[in-house]
Amino acid sequence: MIRNTAQKVNDSYEANFDAIFGGKPPEGGAFVQDKTGKLKPKEFAVADSVNAPMVMKPLKDFKSPIDGQIISSRAQLAKHNKQHGVTNSADYSGGYIERKATERNAAGEKHLKTTRITDIQSAIEQHS
Repeated sequence: MIRNTAQKVNDSYEANFDAIFGGKPPEGGAFVQDKTGKLKPKEFAVADSVNAPMVMKPLKDFKSPIDGQIISSRAQLAKHNKQHGVTNSADYSGGYIERKATERNAAGEKHLKTTRITDIQSAIEQHS
């Protein structure tokens, strides 16, 4: 009986193969379903186009470079980071350091311009 059921499922699959795969052999690789329900290759998927939960792989145990404590869970890592006032490097997206450096340089240039103006005004007042 089980074999007959399995054969029926297999026959149904074979009969509907073209409807399932569009008449072409199935493709390998990783795919993401977009808002319309179509599958797109993972490398072409837009991250914010899918609103779905994400499952993260387990955290591997590691030794803290700050105090030598063994960190074995994300909750423990969050507590450790808060306790020591640090963050993970993964919290900073690509370009973060360059953007912050540009902001600091702009703030420094603005400060220098302001101090130059006040220094020049002070010198003018002293020598007038």
